[in-house]
Amino acid sequence: MTSGFRINHAKDNAANYAINTNLSTKISAYQVAEDNAIMGLDMVQTANSSLSQVSDILTRLRSLEMYVQNGTYGKGSLSAIKKEASALTAEISRILNNTEYGDKLFTTPARETQSGFVNEVVHRDTSAMTTLESVDETVKLTSGTYSISSAKELAKLATMTNNALVGTGVEFVLGADIDLSEYSNGEGWVSIGSNLVLSARFRAKFDGNGYVVSNLYMNSFNKKECLGLFGFCGGGCEIKNLGIEDVDITLNSTTGALAGYVENVTISNCYVKRGKINSCGNAGGLFGHLAGYNNTSLVTDCYSDVSVTSTQYAGGISGHMGNTIIRNCSSYSIIKSLTKEWGAGGITGGCYISKNTMSRACQIENCQVFNVNEELRGVIVAALVPQEGFDLLPLTINNCSYDSYYKGCAVGGELYGAVVLNNITTFAGQALESPSFQVGINGNESSKIGYSMDLLLDGVELFGFLGEKQI
Repeated sequence: MTSGFRINHAKDNAANYAINTNLSTKISAYQVAEDNAIMGLDMVQTANSSLSQVSDILTRLRSLEMYVQNGTYGKGSLSAIKKEASALTAEISRILNNTEYGDKLFTTPARETQSGFVNEVVHRDTSAMTTLESVDETVKLTSGTYSISSAKELAKLATMTNNALVGTGVEFVLGADIDLSEYSNGEGWVSIGSNLVLSARFRAKFDGNGYVVSNLYMNSFNKKECLGLFGFCGGGCEIKNLGIEDVDITLNSTTGALAGYVENVTISNCYVKRGKINSCGNAGGLFGHLAGYNNTSLVTDCYSDVSVTSTQYAGGISGHMGNTIIRNCSSYSIIKSLTKEWGAGGITGGCYISKNTMSRACQIENCQVFNVNEELRGVIVAALVPQEGFDLLPLTINNCSYDSYYKGCAVGGELYGAVVLNNITTFAGQALESPSFQVGINGNESSKIGYSMDLLLDGVELFGFLGEKQI
């Protein structure tokens, strides 16, 4: 019996058979745990192999950046460098999107998002309206309603506005979705309205009519004015019911997908979704700067869901604001400021709090900041900006909420005693489980091996402005 040769049936020796069966079961469990551990290590090795490839590509991108900065290459060479950089970043995306071990290994936490307009839009009939195409672009428009149904017509609006040929009593209405892909070369799209000439600011009304402008591309380091689909929107301007999707913006100025700078305007039911905005100036998902002088600007029912990176203030809705009310707006964007002295905020980056004869208090009401964003200096506002010599005018934030990941700091930086917070709440965001394997037999977290990595590769697009070289 001690040899174990006769412990084959319960009738031989019931007690010893029970012991043998129990030991065999445990040994089998450890063998399964060993197999799981091997699979877990294989998973890590698979990820490591892909990361090695990414590392090699990043090394090459760094070399390209140095080539650009040394100042010896001409325009043709810089163009070739940009093409290679684009191909390399595409290869990084391919590697990260296709590295799998049962599940995709390079997944980031699931992100909240939104589709369509905050408020449903019923299309206006534009068939009886005068088309902008039929208008003489050398004659100033002072009244009337005009339809826009093509990229060519929208570009014509930009030309006429920038030539000071669009007055305040005019309305433009989109009659169809507009694809701006044909303006994806060189410096790309030319903004509607300019801050360089007072009379060239866009002061009319624009109804997106529930349609979408897509593939907005802008790439310039030479222009210093405020830029976006609209450049500068001034007194009395109204923009509503407009969607912007798939943006690719790299600029050296105050920048937003919808508008670079707006002043004394009303914006409602607009959004930007998918794409990136990179700028050396204040940058926001929708606006570079929101301002109001004598009158307060009002932004309602808008949201952004893009990547925003700036060397100054960065925000989900606006890079900077002053004398403005932002109401019922949401940010799903990934926001980053490359300069700690400035900072990124979920709704806005900087906020003026100085009181003078032309200013009114800023308000942020019923707004939400979704998704976890490690780069935020303040979850709602990055920093308050007082102006020397003026009294302080408090910022009021009412009924706003953000992901419970954040433990505080709705407003970053020094508060100057100039913030009023009412009913600030948090909510539980979404999360995505990482792939893991059970390597022990106890079934608890300490006996699991898993792999999770969040790769943020904003810099690989050569967004350093590279010694003022435009690539």
